Amino acid sequence: MKLEKANSEQDWEKASSLLSQVVDRLNGLDRTLWAKDQVSVASVQQSYRLDELNFLIETTFVGVVFLQKSDPLFWPEMTEHDSLYIHKLAIDPVRAGEQLGQKALTAIIDQAKIRGFSWVRLDCDDRPELHRFYQNYGFEMLDIKDVGEFRVARYQLLTNTIK
Repeated sequence: MKLEKANSEQDWEKASSLLSQVVDRLNGLDRTLWAKDQVSVASVQQSYRLDELNFLIETTFVGVVFLQKSDPLFWPEMTEHDSLYIHKLAIDPVRAGEQLGQKALTAIIDQAKIRGFSWVRLDCDDRPELHRFYQNYGFEMLDIKDVGEFRVARYQLLTNTIK
């Protein structure tokens, strides 16, 4: 799997559309994660920059992820710029069950190493299946905390990269 950076304004719609499909699938499974308004074009544009939007490519487009160099909302104590932060990692529901989430994490960690980041960090909803997913990959849970209206589990993984 490879990461491909977004490069046009139309990419916002492509990302929002996939995120919306994920919302619909999870809602259908009674496992709500994001609300539709949180993945609208306007909302993702408000929360992220275009150069933070990445498409996950496995021969074809299979997912999206936002990668940030800082995250003052969920990681305010991290003042060193030694981390790559993962947000809204989502795989096309049609491709569910193909282990693409693990391949996506490998591609993200490889990108962090290339860019010289010592850590990959993320926050996720506090739910058992997400805990298993990240812990099985090797992420360490730092804590569970309330950030505004969200209760999140914060995870980190050392990339073994020395700056």
